[in-house]
Amino acid sequence: MKLKLNMMNVRQFIRQEWASDQHAADDLGVSLRTIKNWMAVNPTGILKHSGHIIQMDGVEPLQLFDAVAETIEQINEKRPQ
Repeated sequence: MKLKLNMMNVRQFIRQEWASDQHAADDLGVSLRTIKNWMAVNPTGILKHSGHIIQMDGVEPLQLFDAVAETIEQINEKRPQ
C-alpha cells in the first residue's frame, strides 16, 4: 500500500484556483459542462489549457499534473473490475 499525501484532484484544483466552476469555464473559454467532464470523466482534457493555467499566479505546473493523475486514479478506483 502506497502512502498518499493530501493529493488534490481536478475538482479541488479548479475550486482552489478559481473559487467556482463557472469562473474557471469563463477564464479558460470552455463551457461549464466541459469543466464538469474534466472532473468526472476526462481529466486530461484540462491539459489542453495547461499553458494558460501554469502562467497564473501561484500555480506550480506539478500541481496541475498531480491533480490530473489523482483524478484518473479516483475514476479508475470507481470502475467495476
